[in-house]
Amino acid sequence: MTQSRREALRRQQEAQARAKRLQRIILVAAIVLGLVVIGVVGTIVVSQLNKGGTAAGTNSSVPVNATSDASGIVVNPGTFKDGVPKVEVFLDYQCPVCKQFETQFGTTLDDMATKGEIQLIYRTMTFLDNNLRNDSSLKAGIAAACADNAGAYSAYHNAIFAGQPTNEGTGYTTQQLRVDFAGTAGITGDKLTGFQQCYDSRTTQSFVEGTNEKAAADGVNSTPTIMVNGTKLDNNTIFTQGTDAFRQTVMTTKGNG
Repeated sequence: MTQSRREALRRQQEAQARAKRLQRIILVAAIVLGLVVIGVVGTIVVSQLNKGGTAAGTNSSVPVNATSDASGIVVNPGTFKDGVPKVEVFLDYQCPVCKQFETQFGTTLDDMATKGEIQLIYRTMTFLDNNLRNDSSLKAGIAAACADNAGAYSAYHNAIFAGQPTNEGTGYTTQQLRVDFAGTAGITGDKLTGFQQCYDSRTTQSFVEGTNEKAAADGVNSTPTIMVNGTKLDNNTIFTQGTDAFRQTVMTTKGNG
């Protein structure tokens, strides 16, 4: 092989080596750039999730304190002790007798729940919408479930009954459900924004419709209905009781089998 041929071959081999090195550099750079992009995107996503934590929680379609079967809302999760009576209150927010029950015994139940003496569950029904030809029972239930996501279920629940119209069938206004009751319940700031978004979009509607269906499936056809460990209390009896006697009834009622 002549010297010129050898020189040409050497230059060709060097060029091929340089090309391979360049390809490796480009490949490594692309991998590094890809990792950087993934890291940046991940940081942004985490940041946005942290910023939006309240709104995301407030807009959950199933309230944060819903029972495992989504049949109601637990008023005192993490507070009640093992083996305490399970008290289920079936209610319709347009029901005048439900307001009477809340006025007479609501504070007692709240006190027992706070002390962990009972597991208190509210199960919303909406059948009065059909009877009264409006949708206030459903809308109030949606709002109460949204309030649970905002950490203010009990206070909002109480505000609804305190603001129940004198005339059955008048219904609740959007101002009441969206603003007034939320203010009474102490929902403010970002939580108020999230609550109102939840209410406006009817985020919890399917949950409330489900609680009504589950209550009917359990044989409940009137409100208020109070069950302790699955045993239905007699309304005619409990409405004649004072708070001490009612408390005793709750604590001594046995299960239905």
